Parts: sequence; C-alpha cells; structure tokens
Amino acid sequence: MEANELRGFSVEDLKGRVRTWNDELFRARFKGQNAETKDTSVFRKLRRDVARALTIIGEKEAGIERPVKA
Repeated sequence: MEANELRGFSVEDLKGRVRTWNDELFRARFKGQNAETKDTSVFRKLRRDVARALTIIGEKEAGIERPVKA
C-alpha cells in the first residue's frame, strides 16, 4: 500500500492495519516453513507495509502533518 493512501487513515485505523499485517506475516512464515508458499515476495511486501504504517503513525503522534497527495 502506498504511503499517500495510508496518510488518509487515523492512527487507530493504522494500528489495526499493522496488527492485521503482522498476523498475515506470521501465517505466511509458517506456510513458508512448510513449503506451502511459492511466492516469497509476500514477506517483503508485508514487512514494508508495516514499516510504512509505523512511520506514519510516528509522524502523526509527533505532530508532523504531511499533505495527502491525490
């Protein structure tokens, strides 16, 4: 998900998405160890989405507001 899309969400929504993505990442790791996962790019995408969301949460909590680009 793009950072511009995430900036439109509230902090609570972002924290919920981070929880969801962490759960998905946890399940994907188990599938990867059981050789059920063919697409390993899922790990990287989920980790990056979590990092983007956490960065935006930090910005919002610090009072740094960046404009949402359309």
